[in-house]
Amino acid sequence: MIRTLIYIFFGLFAISGCLSPVSELYPEDEEERPVPVYLVRHGWHVGVAVEYDHISEYLPEHEKMPRARYLKFGWGDNRYYPDQDPGFRLLLRAALLPTRSVLHVVGIDIPIENFFAGSDIILVQVSHEGMKEISQFITDRFRKNSDGDVVYVTQGYYTNSAFFNAVGRYYVPKTSNVWTARVLRKAGAPISPFYAVTSGNVIYQTRQFGEVIRLRD
Repeated sequence: MIRTLIYIFFGLFAISGCLSPVSELYPEDEEERPVPVYLVRHGWHVGVAVEYDHISEYLPEHEKMPRARYLKFGWGDNRYYPDQDPGFRLLLRAALLPTRSVLHVVGIDIPIENFFAGSDIILVQVSHEGMKEISQFITDRFRKNSDGDVVYVTQGYYTNSAFFNAVGRYYVPKTSNVWTARVLRKAGAPISPFYAVTSGNVIYQTRQFGEVIRLRD
């Protein structure tokens, strides 16, 4: 019931117009965009997965940082997101109050569509320069302590995953989906983060220019 109400509320933001691509980062010729980036939707949250080799040199060092063929990143409220059974109180806190945030990093060694077998997945091809912008944006979102080190929070949802303190305050409409849209926009993709409050809107926008790997609705 709670999730239904959330979808209805956020459905008000579902219609959007995409921004134009940034040609120097996101050229029209797909052959000039050889780097795969995956959008993965779990219910009302969308994360982004990239090949480890394309982001590894940017990642901060930490013993808990996953290492695998792919890394999937998600950003969200520092209490609601890590809690696998958060309840309505934490939901309201995350939605209504500016709260601290975390990054969820998942290491994946099998094809993305197999690992997330029940999720919607869209593939977006970006350029090498666009991938550099994505890598810099994501790694700049790790919050560091006074010693300049990233801060581990807790075990993630999967065996090879972890939560880390992140930069930025979470609140509606500054949601995890807006964050994911910003990741793609950093690569020059024709997506508007302003409208990307819901997971449905992120999927709606990205399917206009990406390749649908799996979409259940």
